[in-house]
Amino acid sequence: MTPRPPRPDLRDRKTRAIVEAAATVFAERGFRAARVADIADRAGIGKGTVYEYFRSKEELFLAVFDAFGLGTLDAVAARLEPRPASAVAFLREFADATLASCQEALYLYPLTMEFWSAAATPEFRDRLMEEFKKLYAGYRGVLADVIREGQATGEIAADVDPDHTAAAIVGALDALFLQAWFDPGFDAVAAGKHFVDVMLRGMAIEPSANAAGSEERARNTT
Repeated sequence: MTPRPPRPDLRDRKTRAIVEAAATVFAERGFRAARVADIADRAGIGKGTVYEYFRSKEELFLAVFDAFGLGTLDAVAARLEPRPASAVAFLREFADATLASCQEALYLYPLTMEFWSAAATPEFRDRLMEEFKKLYAGYRGVLADVIREGQATGEIAADVDPDHTAAAIVGALDALFLQAWFDPGFDAVAAGKHFVDVMLRGMAIEPSANAAGSEERARNTT
């Protein structure tokens, strides 16, 4: 397996234009059917210019994965500035930001299926399997850490397993947009918000128990 090329600097305007054009062409035609000439036409540049920035269509495909796969978590994080004060508020706003980002990029959802498909091929398996692992671990890690914070402050029940719960939330939000792609009438955002509300109610400590816990902590500090 050849080493993974360094990730492109998407702050460069032409690099970003090529990656965005490639994302659209890959989503419309699939990786196999897409041609570098098609991508160049969509970006408004010559085919040779694409090869000045990317050595091959395969390298460009991986750059699209970086931008529209791994870049999603960064986009969600940007929506959460300033950081919500409480763990429960963070979880709700994190879900809202994730749903909003996915909804905005729904027209590119076929890319997700292209990435999943490519991860099963000898050509991309090792590279994409590792990248998907990092991507999902990143989402789960953020949520699990916040759940632990909520348990420490008494917002979230102590018997909630942070890692399992984080995995369930990520899996549910991820799958909603698969349904939305196949069924344009399905409202993934509304379903996701409702699911998270139900999850948070189930995870929260009852107000009376929360108050009792606060009184106990107060007694222990006096």
